[in-house]
Amino acid sequence: MSATSPRASVLGDPARLRSHAADAERFAADRLAVAIEDVFLSQPGRLDDRARAATLRLAETTVGAIERQVAGNAARALAATGRHEAAAALQSNEAIAWPRLRDAGLMHDAELIAELIAQARIDLLDESLAMLRVHESGPTLATTLVERGTAAQRAAAMAYLIADGTRRLALDGRQAALPMSLHARVVWWVAAALRERVGSAAGMEADVALCEAAQHHIALHDEAPVEDTAAALVHALDPTPDERVVLMVQALDSARLTLFAMLLAAALGIDAAAARALVLDSSSDRLWLALRAVGMPRDSIAHAGFLLSEADRERDLTMLIETLDALAALEPAAAAHALEALRLPHDFRAAMRALARPTA
Repeated sequence: MSATSPRASVLGDPARLRSHAADAERFAADRLAVAIEDVFLSQPGRLDDRARAATLRLAETTVGAIERQVAGNAARALAATGRHEAAAALQSNEAIAWPRLRDAGLMHDAELIAELIAQARIDLLDESLAMLRVHESGPTLATTLVERGTAAQRAAAMAYLIADGTRRLALDGRQAALPMSLHARVVWWVAAALRERVGSAAGMEADVALCEAAQHHIALHDEAPVEDTAAALVHALDPTPDERVVLMVQALDSARLTLFAMLLAAALGIDAAAARALVLDSSSDRLWLALRAVGMPRDSIAHAGFLLSEADRERDLTMLIETLDALAALEPAAAAHALEALRLPHDFRAAMRALARPTA
């Protein structure tokens, strides 16, 4: 890359570099807003067809599973009190919650759909990364840790493999692993949709049965997100900076994108959501900047960039090739300084972006 390249000049100027990183974060947030709207458009949009279909499938499967459990528990409670008609209405095999929530616009909830899009894209990228592995690649990183790590590392690696394996095995029919607040939100939406099916004639007894069923379902929500098990594994590994770089490349080679993201999160001192956003931001060079910030050398950045670009059709490998020499010349501390705003709480950064948007 020539020294006069616009991207090279930005990377060589600390003040412009920080502004560039902030602009990239705002642009990524704007793209996410477009993607959220696009999930529900019938024509192709900014989300590619696979990501859009995977997000909708994940949303519908999650809502459907919640509906079956809440409706079943409420129906049993109503039947026990002699409200057989109301119970029969809830036990219908026809799923009504998903179309009702979708048509009411509730599934356009930005926080919920952002989470579903991210999980769906991680699924697809891991699938693509796995296809890039050659048969002679040998054991994956997590498998090696299970076999050769310390007792704590073996336990953490096994927990991560189980959580990530469950997600992969149920790829076409799995439920989203939602944070508690989002999970509860969807449960109450489903309960309200079921209330419409029962009708007002069932009275307060139906309301009480549905509320108790919803509360019971929320109380049982103890599924640890894959990110949590990956973060626990990173903690157990406690790698040095040099070891972390090697582990990050091995995580990508092993098609373990969540582990890669959690290694990045620990290295940068940012939360899981911010690290995942960096990994999924295919429209800017923020991820390459982050990799340099954690001390990744040129060849490792190139290797990681090739894998991710092969797995993600939206990522522009040319952008990385054009900036690779400038990235390699950049001091990690300067790259980290450009991204230091990511260490601020997610809600604070979201609030700042919201205030910066022009009003209609």
